[in-house]
Amino acid sequence: MADAEGIAHAHTASWRTSYRGILPDAVLDRIDVDQRIMSWRRVLADRSILTLVAYDVTHHDIVGFCDAGPSRGHSGYAAEVYRIYIEHHAKRHGLGREMFERVTDWLRGQELRSLVIWVLDGNHHARRFYEAMGGRAASRKPSTVSGFAVVELAYVWDQL
Repeated sequence: MADAEGIAHAHTASWRTSYRGILPDAVLDRIDVDQRIMSWRRVLADRSILTLVAYDVTHHDIVGFCDAGPSRGHSGYAAEVYRIYIEHHAKRHGLGREMFERVTDWLRGQELRSLVIWVLDGNHHARRFYEAMGGRAASRKPSTVSGFAVVELAYVWDQL
């Protein structure tokens, strides 16, 4: 629970850099960090979800996070990585790979042997990352982010 504020700030910062040019600036600029803090408090209290954080020991702050658990949808996959975000300045240092490997180890330990991750279709950096992690692109679905129409793409792992 103590990490909720740090995760919310990393979440907001990573959204603003990762989705700039994909989502309208107005959507990114009006993110409410206080609402994200409250949301993260609820997530951290849920024992069915694993939440990992990447902590910068030099600056003493959270620079990334990942959370996962049972699949929320009707995708046919047992597990889902709900979010994995890293602040821009902390990318390309292996943090995403490390979190992904730790979360998939945990999912296997929970007997959740197949995985889905939803990504915005236009997020080419994330798509390359999931492909490098062994995921394959599967179905697409229309969705919205703060009222803005987007397309989400499922990356799947049939066997963890």
